[in-house]
Amino acid sequence: MLSCLSILLAFTVALVAGADGVSTNATCSSAFAWSFNSLGQTPCLVAAYLGSTCNNGLFMVPALTSQNNGYIGPTVSQAAASEQCACSSVFYSLLSACADCQSGLVIPWDTFKTNCSQVFEAVFAKSIPTGTSVPHWAYQNFPSGGSFNATLAQLQLNAPESTSTPTATSAPPAASSHPSSKKSKAGPIAGGVVGGIAALVLLGIAVFWFLRQRRRGGTLVPGSVSIRSTGTGEITPYTSANPTPKLYNPADPSTFPSSPSTRMYAGSRVHSPSASGGTMTELSMHRTTQYSGAPEV
Repeated sequence: MLSCLSILLAFTVALVAGADGVSTNATCSSAFAWSFNSLGQTPCLVAAYLGSTCNNGLFMVPALTSQNNGYIGPTVSQAAASEQCACSSVFYSLLSACADCQSGLVIPWDTFKTNCSQVFEAVFAKSIPTGTSVPHWAYQNFPSGGSFNATLAQLQLNAPESTSTPTATSAPPAASSHPSSKKSKAGPIAGGVVGGIAALVLLGIAVFWFLRQRRRGGTLVPGSVSIRSTGTGEITPYTSANPTPKLYNPADPSTFPSSPSTRMYAGSRVHSPSASGGTMTELSMHRTTQYSGAPEV
């Protein structure tokens, strides 16, 4: 009876052939060229790259033989030591494609993860190592009892691959200073908004004053100065036509009245018989005097 090759063997070979680093001696059929990544790497080699992130950078995926025709999941001790790699469905998909391209046995996902206390569905918890890229088809989900499906994988060949991402230490300095740069721009923006509002208010006041002056038809308050047109296009200022009158000054002839003034004095009352017989009518007598211009007491 044919048996499956344990992942334990892959870890053991990696430790023995530590100088080889990440490697595989498995050969895929040309019919599975679609499973190669954009770098021309087989799913077997990509699986070795992912496994190396949990094994100090060392991992080898051995070729299947007539005695070992498939890859089974990790043992309890392997799952505890390399859970983020060995218990990932992405790692399982790549190993299953590796087995399929060698005409080997593909075991169900539920069987592969039997010894995992924590399972990573459709995600690889570790960072993708440099030097490789993971095809999008390796991130497919598996229903209960499901297995890797090569036909479904080929429908996702145009999706982008996953590659290594920059660490926090390699992030550009501008990324960490971005929030403060936003904050520093808030002050100038607020000042510009306030200044714009103030300018609009002043403009509104000026327009209101101008329209009010037009409705008044150029009427002037005494002592004020306005503008008038000469009819020839020339604009000239002029003053109010009603200057404030001067107070009377005995030493200043210009303050004297220009014409005689009449002052009315109440006279004595006289009584005369009325035509109706006997009633009295009160008449006021008046006299007119010429104002001499001299002060009066």
